Amino acid sequence: MTKIKSFFLAALFAMSAANANAQNSYDRPVKAFEFEPFVGVTYGLAGNVGSHQVGPALGFEARYNLNSLPVDVGTQLYMGSAVSKYAGGTLSFRTFSFMSVCDYNFLLGEKVSPFVGIGLGLNSYDIVVGNYPDDNTDKTSGVGLMPRVGVELFRHVRVTLNAHIGKAKYNTIGLSVGYAFGGGAK
Repeated sequence: MTKIKSFFLAALFAMSAANANAQNSYDRPVKAFEFEPFVGVTYGLAGNVGSHQVGPALGFEARYNLNSLPVDVGTQLYMGSAVSKYAGGTLSFRTFSFMSVCDYNFLLGEKVSPFVGIGLGLNSYDIVVGNYPDDNTDKTSGVGLMPRVGVELFRHVRVTLNAHIGKAKYNTIGLSVGYAFGGGAK
């Protein structure tokens, strides 16, 4: 039993050393800074505001690709709408957000590079089209969360599936396409 424990301890130590060495030898294969304007579509998640329709989304991000890990960090400005048909009219619940973002990039620098990420920041909410009775979320603000997955193609084109989560009536899932200026191969 002692030999098995020693073996597992030695294997764990060896993997830790190899992992530390691999992290120290990582060299970022892309340029440090990138700027990405994007456009997309959203779909509302709230169940109590009528039938949902596709809404618009647009924004931009500025990101820094870390030297030591396949991770980028940055900021995002975003504007999107959860659009619904309600009581014979159209409602548009607009979210404007400013958030910090972080992505882990698989196969960074390759022609196809999937990524997963998250954003956290401040949202501003406004009903810009229509009237929703007894609503106390209009013209308010709050914390927003944005989980996302996507793929970067040819080191510049980014296709992203995201969810903007904050106040219930304003929550959306979305699909966006952007072009990252900078970023490409060093």
